[in-house]
Amino acid sequence: MKVTYIFHSSFAVELEENVLIFDYYGEGDLPRIPEGKKVWFLNSHAHHDHFQRKILELKETFSNAEYILSRDIRFRPEERKEWIHSVRAREEYEFGGLAVRTLRSTDMGVAYVVRADGKMIYHAGDLNWWHWDGEDKAWNNNMAANYKREVDKLEGAELDAAFVPLDPRLGDAYYWGMKYFLEHAHAKAVFPMHCWGDYSVCRKIRELDEMKGMLGPFRDVAYPGQEWILC
Repeated sequence: MKVTYIFHSSFAVELEENVLIFDYYGEGDLPRIPEGKKVWFLNSHAHHDHFQRKILELKETFSNAEYILSRDIRFRPEERKEWIHSVRAREEYEFGGLAVRTLRSTDMGVAYVVRADGKMIYHAGDLNWWHWDGEDKAWNNNMAANYKREVDKLEGAELDAAFVPLDPRLGDAYYWGMKYFLEHAHAKAVFPMHCWGDYSVCRKIRELDEMKGMLGPFRDVAYPGQEWILC
């Protein structure tokens, strides 16, 4: 299994027969796709930094590509194609060789749990513990509860790779979602995302006393195009 960081929250996961491309919206370079492998674009919601319509044009390059899109990404009836699949939160689906389970985002759309080629991959989209200093206490408490409720659904799952937000805009709360995920889910490799180009958070989280002993599966992201080969 090869993981490639594309940009922001966009990652490609190359498996034996399938290539999963999460939250690609046209920024950053796609990795080389080996001939004959099935390409799946999975987009978690309609925010411009997670989906833009121009990626549908990639169907001309990857003729076997299919798209799995959160239901909040809207299409006119004449735009709907058999290779575009719409999904809603807290459902399970099968598309070709993929088994797809969705969680409900704490922002918009879904998070994905995908089983393909014997591997299980989690991509959070914007499912995160969003804690903003400008919000009132009740809002932040409700956000914490909603995030924990969704991540708790991953307990017992053996994830081969997970992509989880680590957003520096949250100030001192930037790592809370990552910490809770590492405490309550099991993944062989965990990749931070949604860092807005500030990869220093990968070093910063390693300096926290409360994260010591928890970061074994954590992978530092440093630049677009970075690759990892996982078992």
